[in-house]
Amino acid sequence: MGCCTSLKYRKTNITLFSEAPPSFSIKIHQGTFIRPNDLPFTEVYMLGNRVGKGGFAEVRRCTHKLSGSTRAVKIFSKNALKPGKEAEGNLLIEMEILRLLDHPNIIRVYDFFEDESNHYLVMELCEGGELFDIIKKLTRFSESQASHIMKQLFSAVSFMHSFNIAHRDLKPENIMIEERGSELNLKLVDFGSAIKLEENKTMEGIVGTTYYMAPELISGKYTEKCDEWSCGVILYILLCGNPPFYGKTDDEIMEKVKIGSYDTTTEEFKDVSEEAIDLIHKLMAPLDTRISVNDALNHPWIVTHNTHSVSQHTLLHVIDNLTRFSSQLKLRDAIMTFITCQLLNYKEFKHLRKAFSALDNDGDGKIGKSDLIKELTASYSEKEAKYKAEGIIKEVDENQDGFIEFTEYIRAVADEKLVFSRKNLVVAFDLLDKDKNGKISAEELMHAFSDDTEDTVDIWKALISEADQNGDGQIDLDEFLDFLMTKF
Repeated sequence: MGCCTSLKYRKTNITLFSEAPPSFSIKIHQGTFIRPNDLPFTEVYMLGNRVGKGGFAEVRRCTHKLSGSTRAVKIFSKNALKPGKEAEGNLLIEMEILRLLDHPNIIRVYDFFEDESNHYLVMELCEGGELFDIIKKLTRFSESQASHIMKQLFSAVSFMHSFNIAHRDLKPENIMIEERGSELNLKLVDFGSAIKLEENKTMEGIVGTTYYMAPELISGKYTEKCDEWSCGVILYILLCGNPPFYGKTDDEIMEKVKIGSYDTTTEEFKDVSEEAIDLIHKLMAPLDTRISVNDALNHPWIVTHNTHSVSQHTLLHVIDNLTRFSSQLKLRDAIMTFITCQLLNYKEFKHLRKAFSALDNDGDGKIGKSDLIKELTASYSEKEAKYKAEGIIKEVDENQDGFIEFTEYIRAVADEKLVFSRKNLVVAFDLLDKDKNGKISAEELMHAFSDDTEDTVDIWKALISEADQNGDGQIDLDEFLDFLMTKF
């Protein structure tokens, strides 16, 4: 990742609005709120102790002053980064990629800052540390543990690949564990080497870490399936405790990787099942025979070891909430999305996350119509299930891509009393009230929920009327609280 002298926000292809009034069809993605923050970092966050350090960046705890939330910040020193246009482009590419990736196993990002000395990337704090450190401690994992880890990794990679994004540096050091304990819920991090692929084009150039590189990556042209090879190497290490390729130097390791010969008949593999070894061979295979992560998600070893432990009661409750969700009050819906993305701690929703995984039948990190139909047919006829599934997608799919991503799901199924708690609403109001005059204007809403396109201000002026009780064209705190706390 590189450095730039002036980091400007580049618009993505995410559409926030479709038609002008009276339709008021607002389309808000979780990436809407991931953009450079104009305020100084220290005005918004209080810096804490260091939790990690890399070649040109360090990771520290930080506390969001308004909400009191503890987060992590990755600080990139401009002096340590290579200056130039290429470096600036890399950082912008990483920002664009992170804006797109809304997945429970991909790190959640909140803010970007820049000052004369540093770039700051504010993200979730993962208390469990790196998977690499756990590997060093445990040496090897049970097949059940390894399968649980790999399913999450496959799901995250599948989601990335659906956007034609390749990570290109998958390794245990770039996999964080969300919390201390035995659940091993992972978060994929560090997208500094990630790239968005052009359709029907291969990539060139050696990128990544030698132990985990695919042979075709070292040799020349390659595709996103370099990530599948890296997944195979990670699985190999989880099951036997050692990497498949050794060498005293990077060049020695790369030569062995290019040959592609590795051993699964050693003493360390004597108790490993044939199904697990079969998956390793299918991932660490020549490019033309290598399986995709979607195939890996359906491999018998993954399916057998990952039966869902969600109660039917929880699933029925989630389906009921999805069915009841309505996006008719657009301002309320927009603020709910804002709070969901910026203020909620997803660790509070473990049961809902497990239900999301249970509904996501193919494991691709999003809920489609077919996923909903499969669950609904347990209670309804096929025709009724299809009708209800279409209705759910229509209401919950905020960015209208045909699927329910994780943030859209949480927004629809979380307890509104929790989302719209007085504390959350007061913090949200303060964040939206940029000029601190005690009122939220249409311009402030426009700047918070769109890419500052002035032609949308009339839409926001119309939307304000949903909560504006005194008719002054703005929303004060009392109106804000009354509008959002008296509807449930």
